Amino acid sequence: MNDKECVRFLENVMEFGRQYVETGAEMKRVEDSLHRLCEAYGFKHIEVYAVTSTIIITIKSPEGQIYTQSVRVTNSSTDLGRLEELNALCREICSTTPSLDILDKKILNYKKPKGKPVIKCIGYMLAAGGFAVFFGGSALDGIAAAVIAIAIYLMDYNFPLRKLNNVVYTFIASFISGTLALIFARIGFGNNADKIMIGDIMLYIPGLLLVNSIKEMFNRDITTGINRFIEAIIIAIAIAGGFALSVICLGGVLK
Repeated sequence: MNDKECVRFLENVMEFGRQYVETGAEMKRVEDSLHRLCEAYGFKHIEVYAVTSTIIITIKSPEGQIYTQSVRVTNSSTDLGRLEELNALCREICSTTPSLDILDKKILNYKKPKGKPVIKCIGYMLAAGGFAVFFGGSALDGIAAAVIAIAIYLMDYNFPLRKLNNVVYTFIASFISGTLALIFARIGFGNNADKIMIGDIMLYIPGLLLVNSIKEMFNRDITTGINRFIEAIIIAIAIAGGFALSVICLGGVLK
């Protein structure tokens, strides 16, 4: 590769890493995958550093030229489906080492396929309704929680605030969900407002984020682990604060 091709290749690798981090992948996996990509194309002395907000890569070409690039990662979520796609793509690229034009199409020009909103919404409803009943609610409580789950789904995918500040979004969405649960219980659409709330709270709980943070620390990625752990705790506080505020504003929970 000449200088321009090396820079172009590294841009592809950086974009690949950014997509990896945005899926919520552990940093050890990100660094290992990017290292394998660079190694497959013949680069030596590869240094990869990745945290939840930044990726830095330095590579040395066979001719001895050193290239360094960094990328800022601003979005992060948990998308296991996309993570599986990236793992498969990484293995494919390492085994076939396609040309840069093909690499551009596979990485830079990737367009996320449209999901099926009805299926996702049904998943929200089943989860919220199921947990409401599991924790002692009646069938009517489960139905009420499932109805509120529709509102949660709409907020998750149509509320721009989530992309700007996830903590503030979680607080507002929790408040709205708690308010709806109390209103439903008071008009007779549900017997236990607390059980309805529990079912809907489970949609917000950052359980996977918390588990991943501990896993990162065991992998000695202390910075990333602490960042994700603190994020999970703050989100949990936002959830509790939002539901508590709804209880305070509407004067208590009906049981």
